[in-house]
Amino acid sequence: MKFVISILFIIIIFAISIAMSSANNQIVTFNYLIAKTEIHLSGLIAILFGSGFIFGWILTGIFFLKSKLQHSSTKRKLNKLQKKYDEGMTNKQINTTKTN
Repeated sequence: MKFVISILFIIIIFAISIAMSSANNQIVTFNYLIAKTEIHLSGLIAILFGSGFIFGWILTGIFFLKSKLQHSSTKRKLNKLQKKYDEGMTNKQINTTKTN
């Protein structure tokens, strides 16, 4: 359900950005480091919005994968410690039953 709501939210944002950019038909000069180009403002808005969206998803994905890897590593360490603890408790119970 959360996934569906987030997809709908993204679609709504894209629809609003397309509606806003379609009203801007002026030609603007866009200067970037290497060259300069003349482009419609609506196209420039769409390009910048799309590239920002993709860049944001890439960064989010990197941080998500990093946290997943850290979580799995921590889980493995916890399982090892749990096994050692269980073995220690088993050995302790065996020793106490032998002394009785």
